[in-house]
Amino acid sequence: MGVVRHVVCAMSGGVDSSVAALLLKRRGYNVTGVFMKNWDPLDERGVCTTEKDCEDAYKVCQILDLPFHQVSYVKEYWHKVFR
Repeated sequence: MGVVRHVVCAMSGGVDSSVAALLLKRRGYNVTGVFMKNWDPLDERGVCTTEKDCEDAYKVCQILDLPFHQVSYVKEYWHKVFR
């Protein structure tokens, strides 16, 4: 029996992480997509928002039939990076 290889792929909602997840899956890895929320949507003023990125990452995981998880590091990121 072969060894089951499991990896967690950080999903940004962009092309690079999406292709990485696809290639890992094609290589036989069990891939789980994870989106790390580092920004509070109330602090965003741009067109590329955290919510949109998360939605895109989720859609990619649905298409690739991968489990998807979102984790929030908003407080940790603010306190450890900006303070």
